[in-house]
Amino acid sequence: MNIGRRLAVLGVSLILSSCIQDWAIDYDNSPKGNFDLLWTSVDEHYCFFEQKGVDWDSIRKVYEPKVSASTGNEELFTICSSMLNELRDGHVNLYSGFDTSAYMGRSMGMAAAFNPKVVNENYLGDNLVEEGGLKASKIRNVAYFRYESFEGDISTSIVQNVVDELGSFTGLIIDIRDNGGGYELAARNFASCFFQKKSLVAYIKYKDGPAHSDFSDFYPQYIEPASKVVFSGNIVILTNRLVYSSANYFVLMMKCLPNVTVIGDTTGGGGGFPFSSQLYNGWTVRFSHNPIFNTNKESIEEGIEPDITIGQRNKRAYVGEDPVIEFAVDYLTNSNAR
Repeated sequence: MNIGRRLAVLGVSLILSSCIQDWAIDYDNSPKGNFDLLWTSVDEHYCFFEQKGVDWDSIRKVYEPKVSASTGNEELFTICSSMLNELRDGHVNLYSGFDTSAYMGRSMGMAAAFNPKVVNENYLGDNLVEEGGLKASKIRNVAYFRYESFEGDISTSIVQNVVDELGSFTGLIIDIRDNGGGYELAARNFASCFFQKKSLVAYIKYKDGPAHSDFSDFYPQYIEPASKVVFSGNIVILTNRLVYSSANYFVLMMKCLPNVTVIGDTTGGGGGFPFSSQLYNGWTVRFSHNPIFNTNKESIEEGIEPDITIGQRNKRAYVGEDPVIEFAVDYLTNSNAR
């Protein structure tokens, strides 16, 4: 799932459809024809070639000779998937009726500083308040929110109900570690609960031509506040390298608030709105199409750095206590005491 599911929210659907029609090229439904269509579709529409330093022409020379008229579907799928993995992008996927490819390199070797068992047993446990996928409790006088995925819907009323059930608190932790993303609209809805006015939160560029450097100018992206601000005190967002896609976008928006501090590790990134197209054999390819930038017009594709870094640790080291949560509680307690 990905932040690109709701491209219409950003008003780019018409731009995308018109551009794709202009660039369309016909290929025959053969192994070579489908390979060529896949390579060309990515070549003309993918947005991070220059940023990632990817030589797509050279990559074609490696994989194209592997395809022949006798190449079977499974073999072709393996060849195409391997070629797409050269982009090193978690928003690049190939879907067939028998398999799905996904780039896993971004999470390899990342011992996430988060153990869900410790959190569920010792920080949620008997004090759990839960609604619409949002889990919450109070740790001393600090509210703790655990949000695992932006796959579902979240609204101001859900967040407000949880806040009301918790009662009074002086600080808020929003823990999105290991959150791999979901719907962009859900991320915006959640973030809007904490904004008091319409605010600039990002910029987007639109891919507007087939060359790797063909982009529009920067277009500002704003967030509208919810009908009611659910909490205006000090907020901490907990992140790690497995925070990706719309979860990454949520961090981007929340960092625009002066009362928010991000603690943990750099997020995993995923800063491009994806686009999907179909090959002649029915397979679907998805890839990053329109890049997102922070308010300083810097790319968020490779992740967002925290304000306070707490490095990765092995999950087995977390017995009974989560040191990142404990640090955040102390930080908020001391911040409110100042």
